[in-house]
Amino acid sequence: MRRWKSSLLALAVAGLCLAQTESQITSDEVRRVARHISCQCGSCSDDANCMMSAGQCGFCKPARTKIWRMQKAGLSDKAIADAFAQEYGAKIYRADPNAFGWVVPYSALAFGTLVVVWFVRRYRQPAPVPQIEVPGPSDAALGKYREQIEHDLAHLD
Repeated sequence: MRRWKSSLLALAVAGLCLAQTESQITSDEVRRVARHISCQCGSCSDDANCMMSAGQCGFCKPARTKIWRMQKAGLSDKAIADAFAQEYGAKIYRADPNAFGWVVPYSALAFGTLVVVWFVRRYRQPAPVPQIEVPGPSDAALGKYREQIEHDLAHLD
């Protein structure tokens, strides 16, 4: 019985230790560095803070644990990112977005607005139709047709 109680106590302490570690690897300091590390699970294109890390992703949780241990050892954010880049290659590093990334959508919106305004102005007023002078038929030909029409209309009653 005593052995069973000590085993249960050890299991509870281990659970508490793991819970503490989970909160530590999801801290703001770890997330700040993990934002610059690409997830390598192959299922997503997110950073090491990806949502799949709760169970399906085999990369993010160990990566965040490694980041936490490196931070505990006193390494800077750049040194941690460099260590990951050395281990996995330069493609793992995700840089912060720069100002050019914010300019592109707004310039595309401005260009699209200009194209729409140009298109509306161009097709709003109909193009002038050229007037072509068509010579009218002679009165003698019209008279012949009028007589035929009157004759046909008389037979309708």
